[in-house]
Amino acid sequence: MNAAPSRTVRTTCPYCAVQCNFDLHLEQGLVTRATPTRECPVAHGTVCKKGLAALNDLRHPDRLTTPLLRRDGQLVPVGWPEALAYVRDALGPLVQSAPQRVGVFGSGSLTNEKTYLLGKFARVALRTPHIDYNGRYCMASASAALNRTFGLDRGLGFPVDDLPRSDLIVLVGANIAETLPPVMQYLKAARDRGGAVYAIDPRVTPTVN
Repeated sequence: MNAAPSRTVRTTCPYCAVQCNFDLHLEQGLVTRATPTRECPVAHGTVCKKGLAALNDLRHPDRLTTPLLRRDGQLVPVGWPEALAYVRDALGPLVQSAPQRVGVFGSGSLTNEKTYLLGKFARVALRTPHIDYNGRYCMASASAALNRTFGLDRGLGFPVDDLPRSDLIVLVGANIAETLPPVMQYLKAARDRGGAVYAIDPRVTPTVN
């Protein structure tokens, strides 16, 4: 059998909404390294520490590579057919009799494509209207503020390219330097052209420096 050819696959970092791009370098079918994409239209070749460490998750010795089922109080490895059959047998009767009692909980780390598929799975396969994700807890206050001020809760209501052209940027409780480092280049560009950046925060953070 011929070895898989070396190739590079471009992907999107799943950790936050900035959507920085990575180039995954594969050797014999395995990812050997990940590099920021210089042509990324948002991050322009920059990433945060979380993104840089993303590849370590794939190589961590404690990473699960097979399903586990609990037997006699212990988690034991099983194959995918057995694990899926267990889920089917456990959920099947409930889905048939009362699908509204089933809930699906996603993650903010899912890609857009996976989030779309999870929503379809919940509403079409499980026939439940109950689907949520962990961002409900960390972003509830931001969503409420955005709804009251702009009438929508979809993160930035403008392109990030507008930031360097702004004369005044006000950050309220936002520590961009540590939470969204690739966005700092836009704030710096605004200051370089004479704009002002005000950070309103009870803490002294790297963003104000």
